[in-house]
Amino acid sequence: MSTDTKPGAESPEDAFAAQPFLREQLGVNGTRERSPGERRAPRLPVDIRSSLEAVRPEHGRFHGAKFSLGYFPAHEVFSSAADKFGYLTKTRVRKASRLPLDDTSRDLLTQLGNLMANSGRETASDSATPSGFTYVGQFVDHDITLDVSSALDSPTLVDAGVINNMRSPMLDLDSVYGRGPAVDAFLYAAPAPGEPASAFRMLIGTNLSSGVGGAGGAAGAAGMVEHTDCDVPRTSALTAIIGDPRNNENLIVSQLHHAMLRFHNAIVDSLVASGFPGDVFVEAKRQATLHYQWAVLNDFLPRICGQAAVDAAIAGVSAPIGGAFQMPVEFSVAAYRFGHSMIRDDYWLNFELRTKPMSDVFAFIHEPHLPVRSNWVVDFNAFFETGFAVPVFNNARKIDSVLASALEDLDGSGTNALMSILATRNLLRGLVLGLPSGQATAAALGVPVLSAAELTGALPADEVAVLQQQGGLLLEKTPLWYYILREAMVATGGEHLGPLGAKIVADTFVTMLRRDALSLLNVGFTPTLPSAVAGDFTFADLVRVAGVLEP
Repeated sequence: MSTDTKPGAESPEDAFAAQPFLREQLGVNGTRERSPGERRAPRLPVDIRSSLEAVRPEHGRFHGAKFSLGYFPAHEVFSSAADKFGYLTKTRVRKASRLPLDDTSRDLLTQLGNLMANSGRETASDSATPSGFTYVGQFVDHDITLDVSSALDSPTLVDAGVINNMRSPMLDLDSVYGRGPAVDAFLYAAPAPGEPASAFRMLIGTNLSSGVGGAGGAAGAAGMVEHTDCDVPRTSALTAIIGDPRNNENLIVSQLHHAMLRFHNAIVDSLVASGFPGDVFVEAKRQATLHYQWAVLNDFLPRICGQAAVDAAIAGVSAPIGGAFQMPVEFSVAAYRFGHSMIRDDYWLNFELRTKPMSDVFAFIHEPHLPVRSNWVVDFNAFFETGFAVPVFNNARKIDSVLASALEDLDGSGTNALMSILATRNLLRGLVLGLPSGQATAAALGVPVLSAAELTGALPADEVAVLQQQGGLLLEKTPLWYYILREAMVATGGEHLGPLGAKIVADTFVTMLRRDALSLLNVGFTPTLPSAVAGDFTFADLVRVAGVLEP
């Protein structure tokens, strides 16, 4: 972690450096918003205006949404101990290698982003990674990062060190547990009569009756049933009652969140049945969190980074328990966004809904399809290697600079609006935050640097042409996210991240685990829950324990 970034917000001026309009709204620096008619209210930034429209029920796009920090408790914004983003690289590295924040750079990045999601460019074969890990990656992201305030349209560079991370940078499942049953009681079901008073389970939702769906198990299509309790809980307005609304953005991640709720409940059931004498909730949460961490470290990360990068991080990363930490934007805004390129245009969801486009995966998590229709319950045997056969297994797309065409129109508007082009948003966010180039980051972290020939090899001519504009500006100072995607294809054929991306991702995860006094790296943990291999625990084991693989 760079030593020359700010340690955190010490004053409202620091906290709102990235959102100057809030100083006017909240009266910081001696200003305050006047009553109606006295003078015009300050105009909201474009990200926030767009986000407030995107989170309406018909879209529900909380992923990437931007909000005023005035929405949050003041102690989570102003406290010097509040979690912040930061940088891995030194200021001098970033200054020397970042793209200039000007109209030329914005135009080049917009051209590049538009090309990355153009139809007909997804020519590479699928990877060997099951598609379930695309959504594990999304679920984990929502467990450790939430930036609601950085602005794509900022005319000046934004220092990541003043941006609040509104999620705890720990693998603690706060997106599932919230603040626990003592505070967020709405997430929990009370213990049944005769059970220990501490046997709190997660609330489970109901289904809209629409026929059979979900997993058929060994019986295949004949084994499917009409589910009544395979959704996340919802209010009467059909809003998901979960710890992070982003986990209700699409059908697959919502169903994965549902599986996580059942995972906790299955552990509670086991503890109650065994007559566990202690606090059942605390023990169930401990077991669920540690097994989840094990699966992240030993199943997810090796598939995404390669085992060698994970082993190197475990051996080489040192971080004191409770030590200072800022979530690096080289990770959150660049390297960890590899998952966007793994998303498919369509998915085999169950024996009833065999292959459905990504537009349905988004549409069927919104009205009029809520609660989740019983025939749209996902069969996770098609997403993880569980041992149950399905006609079509969903493998993730390879990690490369080509995104699924479905991601070009995130808000369903049919336009190329700024909030609709995911690739462009990613590139512009890196520009505004002053991320270093891929080449400079690789050199700074001691990783081999890709040549211009390697970066452009096998690319379509129109993409090469964009990279070569302005004297090859994007080849000299390649955006970090784009560089990491290209590195993955050059170094591994897109099967997993290349050396730079893998190092950033693996090192960041191991740092988070080492800082956490209760993590598996600090408590000498070995899995004890049922698994296919004794002493191991995978995400296939997790969904099996959750009871969602069979009818």
